Amino acid sequence: MNKQSRGFRPQRRSTGSRPQGAVRRMNYDTEEFDRYNYVDRDIYSSSRSASRRSSRNGRRKKRGGGLKKFFLTVFFILLALFAGVFAYGKYMFNRLDRSEKIDTSKYIEQPSAAPAWDVMSDQKVMNILLIGTDKGDDGNSSRSDTTMLVSIDNDRKELHLVSFLRDLYVEIPTMKKQKLNAAYAKGGAALTMQTLENNFRINIDHYISVDFENFATIIDKMGGLDIKMDKKLCDAENRNMGSHLKPGVNHLDGRLAVYYARIRETDSDFGRTGRQREVLELMIEKMKSMNPLQINAMMNDFLPLVKTNLSDSELIYLASIANSVSHYPIKTMHVPNPNTYRDVNIKRIGAVLDPDLPENCRLLRELLYHESAGVSSLDFE
Repeated sequence: MNKQSRGFRPQRRSTGSRPQGAVRRMNYDTEEFDRYNYVDRDIYSSSRSASRRSSRNGRRKKRGGGLKKFFLTVFFILLALFAGVFAYGKYMFNRLDRSEKIDTSKYIEQPSAAPAWDVMSDQKVMNILLIGTDKGDDGNSSRSDTTMLVSIDNDRKELHLVSFLRDLYVEIPTMKKQKLNAAYAKGGAALTMQTLENNFRINIDHYISVDFENFATIIDKMGGLDIKMDKKLCDAENRNMGSHLKPGVNHLDGRLAVYYARIRETDSDFGRTGRQREVLELMIEKMKSMNPLQINAMMNDFLPLVKTNLSDSELIYLASIANSVSHYPIKTMHVPNPNTYRDVNIKRIGAVLDPDLPENCRLLRELLYHESAGVSSLDFE
């Protein structure tokens, strides 16, 4: 069945059997990224005491016709405003590129190495795959350089960012086993989403895709980003980009910020995906400080550069919760997780990361759905 026909909020599917004897692992390699990189952004909370809600036991005066007329007027003004916002929203939404036809039904399969669990979803969790593409030799955007899942948990009020490393060695429908980034080159967003869903047993119906060169545009519209960098990263930028950065906090324009997120020579793909999540978090923080006119000008130029299969109603919903979501605490992960993969060299493919799929599936479901055999979700609050 075509995923687009499932609707915006899929019903919870049976989670299937869980791995036997799964327990929470307490020791991790401190030289690698933590499985949960928790960023606490609970910057305000309500603490009004009940004593401030004084009871009103006296007689209430009757409201006259004038007051009723006032509220009716306010009501109709609000309706007019909402109509205006919707019409403008339609104009903005129509600027998005929704030309790619998404049909994942032909790619559904059960990889031999993946656990035989049902694909998991939850109506209170919305998963959107963010795909950063890179230009191929012919000048077209044909390779996925970044594949990151943005998961909004409206029940627990959390935002999850999960980076899938591009050298993951997984079964890709119509291609057998290959590096993950080959999925986008072969079948675009549809094949990429279904490859991840097949292997990691989590529901992914929506995507947003943008070329990295265009991603630099939105950062420039924001006025750049302030990023703390060490000497090794500064040297790499200066050597390859002609910049003059020094260790410490540097103000980067879009071109330099995107390169910072993509540097591989200083460490590994794990470090690179960590920097990509860092840049995304900084962009979220920067947008919180922008006024509506600035955001409008930025989005007006940027939306035509974005591909997505999100419907107008889904975009309106996201717009309605955007302010709340921007204040959710962020938890991040990379897949494969530490100590859950092997470095392997495959003939005609090269160096790959061969993941322990059952273990990575379990850890991913823990993060996104707080679902794990023998592990309480309270352990991660």
